[in-house]
Amino acid sequence: MRPERAQASVKNPHESDKSARILVVDDDLMVREVVLESIREAGYQAEICGNGNEALARNAANPYDLIVTDMKLPGMDGLSLIRHLKQGAADTDVIVITGYGSIENAVECMKAGALEYLIKPFTVEQIQVAVRKSLELRELRRRAREREFYMELSYVDALTGIHNRRFFDEALDRETHKAQRQGSSMVLLMIDIDDFKIYNDRNGHQKGDEALARIGRILKAACRSYDMVTRYGGEEFALLFPGADKSHAMELSARVMNGLKDANFDGEELLPSGELTVSVGAACFPEDAATAQDLIRCADEALYAAKKAGKNSVKVYNAD
Repeated sequence: MRPERAQASVKNPHESDKSARILVVDDDLMVREVVLESIREAGYQAEICGNGNEALARNAANPYDLIVTDMKLPGMDGLSLIRHLKQGAADTDVIVITGYGSIENAVECMKAGALEYLIKPFTVEQIQVAVRKSLELRELRRRAREREFYMELSYVDALTGIHNRRFFDEALDRETHKAQRQGSSMVLLMIDIDDFKIYNDRNGHQKGDEALARIGRILKAACRSYDMVTRYGGEEFALLFPGADKSHAMELSARVMNGLKDANFDGEELLPSGELTVSVGAACFPEDAATAQDLIRCADEALYAAKKAGKNSVKVYNAD
């Protein structure tokens, strides 16, 4: 059944990608050629094939951005093609065209994952608009994923692979408000590598970077999936434990210290102590602090006390 041709057609693809890969699947040569011509008039390139099995094989070899398929095909119908496509790894969108349209068929196709369902006879403009809208939606999805990726990237410390100071500041503020609402608590550990400047001076900055990255991994391994492990800056790390209270502070600190104690670092024998160690300061919200900034201050004071006590030690904040 040949699509009706109107006098005007959509010439510009607007924001969608002109280089998109499109496949037209129909066993009717005339319909196939008209759909192909309509897509090309809209500014896109497309390929053609006559059955669902071939379309599936070609898509597996080199995925298409969009497949425009007839509902009734030899070997594999359009609905089966959609289902097979959505089960695969390729992120291919589908527009269905059919001469035997019904609400039930349309619902089935949309449930299976089709973006659009066109009933013959359709106009050239309908094909062009459906293709353009599908590709524009695809581009919006791509941009959304890209924004999400770069947003996530902006919260990751490039050297250690754990979260960075920006993430910590936002997470601490969020978790403080959450704890206030729920009447819960949390523990903050501030961790500083002892004599790290000496380690860097005697082993070189490359070894120092390797040590920082490894310590980041060790800290992450010592924590639960919902605990927050961040590089606070330089050789300092901040660990946030939602739901933990002051009675857990020493246990959490011991877990971190034990993880580092079992690790050996190249060149640590050149340090005054003969090994790479850390000092830990712990504070609890809301027992020690009423605000996020107060919590950092308390943990920093405890860290200073650990350093003053001879390093390689843990101190829990005490207002006295």
